[in-house]
Amino acid sequence: MNLNLEAYIQRKMSRFLDGPETFQFNALRNGTQRKYRSSSLALFAWFIGITRLFLSPVGFYLLPVVAMLVAYASVAMDAPMRFMVLIFLAVFLVELSLGFWYRPRVDLVRLMPDRVRAKSTFKVHFILRNRRKFPAWDLCADPFNYSSGLTIEKHAAVGVLPPRAEVKLESVVYAKRRGRYLIYTTRVESRFPFNLVKWSCRWRSDARLLAVYPAFTSLSKFTLPLGARNQAEGMARYSKIGESMELMGVRDYRDGDDIRRIDWPGTARLGSFVVKEFEEDELKRIALVTDTYVPPVKFWKLHRTPRESEHLEAALELTAALAEYLSRGEAAVELFAVGPEVHRLETGRGTTSFDAVCDILSGIDASPVPALAQLEADVFRDLSEVGGAVVVLIGDDDDRRKFVEKLRESGVSLRVFLITDEPAADLPPDWFALSPKAVRTGMVREL
Repeated sequence: MNLNLEAYIQRKMSRFLDGPETFQFNALRNGTQRKYRSSSLALFAWFIGITRLFLSPVGFYLLPVVAMLVAYASVAMDAPMRFMVLIFLAVFLVELSLGFWYRPRVDLVRLMPDRVRAKSTFKVHFILRNRRKFPAWDLCADPFNYSSGLTIEKHAAVGVLPPRAEVKLESVVYAKRRGRYLIYTTRVESRFPFNLVKWSCRWRSDARLLAVYPAFTSLSKFTLPLGARNQAEGMARYSKIGESMELMGVRDYRDGDDIRRIDWPGTARLGSFVVKEFEEDELKRIALVTDTYVPPVKFWKLHRTPRESEHLEAALELTAALAEYLSRGEAAVELFAVGPEVHRLETGRGTTSFDAVCDILSGIDASPVPALAQLEADVFRDLSEVGGAVVVLIGDDDDRRKFVEKLRESGVSLRVFLITDEPAADLPPDWFALSPKAVRTGMVREL
């Protein structure tokens, strides 16, 4: 019983430290990997969130003004300001009574994509159905910005929804930066009649995670590493969605043949079972190794990892472009995003595989410690067995050079890309330097 009570208290405390859905601080939402989260900051966020939940922006900013007027009128009993206070009170009572009578009670459905591209807009669709016998006035669906990285450019709103009627709305959202965003539950608000108090209803089971992947530029040409190994057995190991094999002919049926390859017209014509023979494409395996180490910024005695690094974002955009190019049919991708935790993903070919890569890249954070030289032995062994690898680095130091040389000595054919503004004079001749600006502005199209 004590253990259950302690777990319950910990869950509630964690939920409190997350802050409200409608007013999120990154210092709280990203704090799941930190040892300490400020309860004072969470309390302030809850105060602002709850206040904004019940008061419109007009009412929110009028609240301190009305408080000062009430304080002044309570001291100066004969001041004409008392009539102003009475007028505000009368308007507020009318607002409460009419708003409560016409408060929204709607069934709502929200439709939105699971993943979107950074620096692009996407639409969120809503279906609203009024459950009441009274019209619903001044409705707005999801009136808050979902997060600091997502901006609503056009809100889904309707002036009046008749009784028992249904309406379809849409909002336009701009994805400013890469990341994974928790989209809180769907909410519909009404500010009828005087835009002072808000009345709302929501669908509590509609929270979801939105992946915003890097805003990459597609490659038109890429030369694979010479040592990329072919895997004929990879047809069974990797996804074959959308692929086809060339028909070579037919032969007599043998025990163990797949019955799905029986050629029924040929069987009927010859009077015995015959099966189709195909020429299977050999599947090339390419490892994409992405470096995520960003040195912490030194400020006095504090070391803080930057929230968004230009070099890291350029590296992830280049990784996405390479994965997208290879997903067209060139090879199967094995992604290794190296940080404190190695994000590893084995994919096949096709759109579904590229979507999985995008989901991984959307959630990668900068690593505060160098990790390439500290890869676990089994991970490095699996990496060296691929035969061909593309390494994307965001810095040039001894640890990174030793990692590349160790990988090369294990027999892996490499192509190394370095994201840097000014490459070193002694840069290895087979390393290819790219500026982050060139990658992020779409100037890199052939590699």
